[in-house]
Parts: sequence; structure tokens; C-alpha cells
Amino acid sequence: MALMRTTVNGSAVSTQIVDQNMSLLDLLRETLNLKGTKQGCGSGDCGACTVIVEDSVSEERPMAINACITPAAAMQNKHIITVEGLADRGSLHPVQQALIDHHGSQCGFCTPGFVMALAAHSLQPDAPKRCEREDIITAISGNLCRCTGYWPIVRAGMAACGVGEAAQLKHINLKLQERQSLSLERGEPEDDSGNVDRGYQIPQDEAWVGRSLARRASNKSRGPTIIAGATDAWVAVNQQLEQHETIVDISHIPSLRKITTKDGLLQIGSCATHTELLDYFTEAPHESTAIRELLTRFGSPQIRNRGTIGGNICGGSPIADWPPVLLALDGSVLLKNAEASRLVKLSDFFLGYRQTCLLPDEYLASVQFTVPADWSQLSFNKITKRYEDDISSVCAAIYLDYNGTIVQEARIAFGGIAANPIRLYSIEALLIGKPLSAIDHEMVKTKLGSVIDPINDVRASADYRL
Repeated sequence: MALMRTTVNGSAVSTQIVDQNMSLLDLLRETLNLKGTKQGCGSGDCGACTVIVEDSVSEERPMAINACITPAAAMQNKHIITVEGLADRGSLHPVQQALIDHHGSQCGFCTPGFVMALAAHSLQPDAPKRCEREDIITAISGNLCRCTGYWPIVRAGMAACGVGEAAQLKHINLKLQERQSLSLERGEPEDDSGNVDRGYQIPQDEAWVGRSLARRASNKSRGPTIIAGATDAWVAVNQQLEQHETIVDISHIPSLRKITTKDGLLQIGSCATHTELLDYFTEAPHESTAIRELLTRFGSPQIRNRGTIGGNICGGSPIADWPPVLLALDGSVLLKNAEASRLVKLSDFFLGYRQTCLLPDEYLASVQFTVPADWSQLSFNKITKRYEDDISSVCAAIYLDYNGTIVQEARIAFGGIAANPIRLYSIEALLIGKPLSAIDHEMVKTKLGSVIDPINDVRASADYRL
């Protein structure tokens, strides 16, 4: 049992975490009795559990997350806003009022999640400039409603996002400022070590992680589970009842969140979130249409705000979206332990279904690849059951470098067609050295059918994937 300190709706909360496997949703509903946050799918798909989180230390922008797949202990020293905190002494938040005015609620079960997703959008500095229909659809793309048909919700979002100052939750910010002032007067620390207890540890540097994993390897024990966003790990906790004895949350380590470029080599820290990467690849000179296509369809805003590139790779899933793109970019991963590091080609990292070459004492520190001379040489395509907020049935990344019309280099990678993401070297060989106009597409199709053996699973049949 351990004490966790956080802030909920502007008020300080100190609570006992009796189980490191508890979700934020259970903490809010069962411990703090905040029932407005709803239990829906348990997998980050429906958005009924959406809350807003701010980091009280780094002052990151407020972001919507799924409480059902967020560890409760990960909220140490965070500021959580739930639907109960939006109204100011009986005066509804503009999003709440707009949903009433535009008849955006029927049964009401999903409504708190939509309210929080739209409130998170309205809190962004550029929200008044992003009130178009497509902006609102993006904001609520992680929320499902079975009653309204969405159009009343979209209208409400368009009406509420342009109100500017009225949406800024000043009453909560005032409570936070008063609390911080009182803490300073009393001489209380605003922040503590970060660790909730031995069951859930939040290291601040990589050396600590290396030592922890070294102990696991020497004891030949199961050891700690390494997480960052936990958006995948907590689905297994919820739906497969998986339990973790010790959790090491590496998401606070600054060196693992850096994105740097030097001499044409891009290095991405394993704990960089998909939202951070979407921002990075949207702005010149790093703008990439292919990676934007990947990331705008990667889960939902709630998932992107917590999920990390390292987690997507280390899960070893054959339908993860990042691996095919990184394979097409001929990327590598930097693996570290307490004593050394090694650079491994991503094509050698995956060994089988959800199996990687990570040793028991290693963790993934970063991903790196040479930046293409022209980002238009890279393309990404994804097929899913629904367009947004869904995992791939099949995804493909293709890099073509050609001089005039002659293909100089080709790298083709797929997800969803084997036990792990793969590059198709034999297909690449059919293209290299040939003019684009001379490529025999029928021959490529025939060869493709002979070298891939798609998997059957709940997402798609092998025949459909082929």
C-alpha cells in the first residue's frame, strides 16, 4: 500500500494505492466517487472514460486521455480534470451548454466523454481558429455515440470551441494557484520523489532503469514491467486480467523524450508520444505526408497523447503501425543496459509473434534513421474496419528513390501479413534498376502472392489481407 499525491479538479488529493494495477478510471470512480467518468470498453476505444490531464511540473498543455487504460499511479503529481470539475459554481462550461443547446445528448452515457474531449480541444491556445467541422471531428474521433448520429455533437463543438477565454477553466486554475501559494507559505514541497512505492516506480534517469533491469537479469526473475504510456499494456490488464508485480514507468526520463537531428540522422527517444511526433512531422523542415497519415489515423487523440513510439515497437505486434514505416526508412533501434548499448537494425529486432531481441537487462532507448532527401519518396497506406481509431488489418510503407525514372532504391514493408512486421527484399529487387514505366505489375503481383503468407485473426481473414 502506498500514498499517491495528485490534484483532481483543483483540489489536492492524497490517496492510498493498494494495487499498482489499478486504473485511473477505478481510482476516480471507486476511490474518489467521481462517477461522471464512465466505464465503457476498457480498451481505449469508446472514449466514455475521457478525462483531461495536465503535468503540474512541466506545465505541458492540457490533454485528453483514456482513464481506463491509464495506470492510477501514473498520475503522481499530475492535475486531473473530470466532468465534475468543469462547471463554475453552477455555471456550465461552454461545451456543456452547447451540447444542451444543440441537443447533443440522448441516453447520456457517452456524453461526459464527449464533453471532456471537446473541453480539451477548447483549452488549446489555437482553438478559436480550429472550429471547422473537420477540426471537431478530429477532436472527438476517439469517442463513440450510439444515439445521436454525431451531427448535434459536432454542431455543439463548433459553437463552443470559439469562445476563447470563457473555456479556460479559470476557477480551477485559481484553486491551483491558491494551493501552491499555501504550500509555499507552509514550506511544503510542491513535488516529491515521484515513486508511489516499490510496486510502481517512476525513475528520473536512465541509469536507474539500467540498474533495475540488471537486478532482474541477475536474479533470473520476472522482474519489473517497463511501461511509458501503457495504452497497450493496460488493455491486457483490463481484458486479460494480466497483473504486474512491479512497474517501472520510464515516461518521465527527459533523455528518452528527445527528438534530435544531427548530420542527417534523426533520433527519436522511445518515450516521445505520438502527439509530440505528429507536431514534429507537421512543421517544416520535418514535414512528412506519409508520417502524418500514419499518426492522424493512429488511435485517437486520447491514445496519441499517452502512447509512445517505443511502446508501439516493443509490443512486437504484427499490426503495429510504426514498424513498417521504420523498416521502409531502414531504421535502427538503440538498446541499452546498465553497462553498454547496441544498435540493432529494425529488420533484426522482430523475432516472431510479439517476440523481439530485447534481452532481460535491456530497454529500448531510441529509434533512428537517415532523413530522406525528399519525404515524398515515402508513402504509407492503412486498411482498417473503421477509418479512425482502429488498428490495421493491413498496412504498407514503401520508400522509392529514383533518378529521373530509374528506381535507385526500393524498400517495401508490411504489417498484418505475417507473425511480425516484414520487409519484402525479393519484391524490392524486382524494381531496382528499372524505369518506373517498365515495371511488370502482374509479375510483381504474382511474386508478392508467393512470398507472403497473411495471418488470420479477428481483424481480417488471410484471404482478405492477400
